[in-house]
Amino acid sequence: MKINSIWKFTAAAAFLFAMDACSNSASPDDDEYDDIPTTTSSNSTKRSSSSAAGTISCSMLKESLSAPTNFAVTKDTDSSWTLSWDYVRNDSRGESGFEIQSLDLEAKSPDWEGEGTTNADVTIYKLKGAKKAGKYYRVIAYDGCGISKESNRVQIKADGYTNVDSTTVVQSDMPTDVAITRIAPSVWELSWKYSETKDDPNRKFIIQTSKLKDFKWTGLKSPIEGNVRHYYIEGRDKIETYYRLAVVNSGDTSAFTEAVQLTPDIEYRKYMSPEIPAPSPRITMTYITGIDRDDDPETDDSTIVRAVGTYTIMNNVSKYIVESEYTDTVYYEARWFTSYEKYNNYKEDCKGKQTVDACDSCYWTETFPYQEPSISKRFDAMEDFQDAARKTTYYEYCYDNSGSEKNFAYCLESYVRKLCGYYVQFRLVWKDNINGKGKGATDWSEWTEPYNVADISGADKICNSN
Repeated sequence: MKINSIWKFTAAAAFLFAMDACSNSASPDDDEYDDIPTTTSSNSTKRSSSSAAGTISCSMLKESLSAPTNFAVTKDTDSSWTLSWDYVRNDSRGESGFEIQSLDLEAKSPDWEGEGTTNADVTIYKLKGAKKAGKYYRVIAYDGCGISKESNRVQIKADGYTNVDSTTVVQSDMPTDVAITRIAPSVWELSWKYSETKDDPNRKFIIQTSKLKDFKWTGLKSPIEGNVRHYYIEGRDKIETYYRLAVVNSGDTSAFTEAVQLTPDIEYRKYMSPEIPAPSPRITMTYITGIDRDDDPETDDSTIVRAVGTYTIMNNVSKYIVESEYTDTVYYEARWFTSYEKYNNYKEDCKGKQTVDACDSCYWTETFPYQEPSISKRFDAMEDFQDAARKTTYYEYCYDNSGSEKNFAYCLESYVRKLCGYYVQFRLVWKDNINGKGKGATDWSEWTEPYNVADISGADKICNSN
């Protein structure tokens, strides 16, 4: 038992010694810690060493801690200031916190000293005290295995205002021309330009988002590769979100760009915009003879018993919409409306239909494929029914109730003439496949102006006859 206990004690002591050495040193001979500064001042603020890095051997880490950037000081009062900075953490090595450091050049032995700390993800600090003026300040990130490079320095002058030491400001150029363009009903492209022509295998672009500008910025899970200049935003839940970018070149992070917001009124890419349909109308009519409509049996009379108004969309749907990887379906929609609609003439539900034969401003919609872009409205006295039970056609109704051939002809044409009271509008409908087929978002072109069948060339033969 004694031998076993001594062995356990020796193993535990060795483990604790190894962990202590890991959490308090960074060997200059290790590649992971090249150029990482250390704080040697005895006055450094005590830092917590708990982090994800502390749970594994420090020698196994492959990335350095990211350095804070864009360190800034804002004067609140004569004796208080707000310190803030940007930080983009490495995916495989997150910080445990941040340490604010100060340098007093009037001291006997000037050295960077710990001023205070914040927890991980807290990139703001309140500095108080009139004696804080006149010093230089900077910030570093730390974890259980070491510290990052320092940020740029900022001096709080004797009057309480600041002076940025430009020699330590990050030099990487930020991305430019950041823009958002819509490419599908619920898909947008975030694009940017970057001036560097020399390839940097370590270059990455960092994208951060915020629902409220400058409130809480959150980075994407993975950075964007250095040769990419776009990022696709999917889902209407992203509307009103702000986006900003920075570039990382070999560990140096640029300043973030000005934020751009994804708003509902962002326009489509020019060749992806759903265009308003351009319909071409025509009318066809069918006549019958043999009905004496002028009480002159010697003349050849003809009576219109059928009229069809047809609209064909002449402009093609953009092939970029049809072939887009985000497209689920594309089709046209027609909206008919009239005050003459009767229960046996509409194809779908007539919204607003009353129990009487005619309804006030009756309207309904019909869809038709872009591959067969034509739709028609027809009145046919020979085939359309006069009664709800569909037992009597209009031809039979007029024949039984007219009393004369002249009235018979007028009765037939009076029915067909109702086509002249119809109006129709068109629009293009585009549904994407975000969230799966049939579950995507839908967008439309604007409706066309209303088209009246009576305005079709040749329609006056039925619409203006007495």
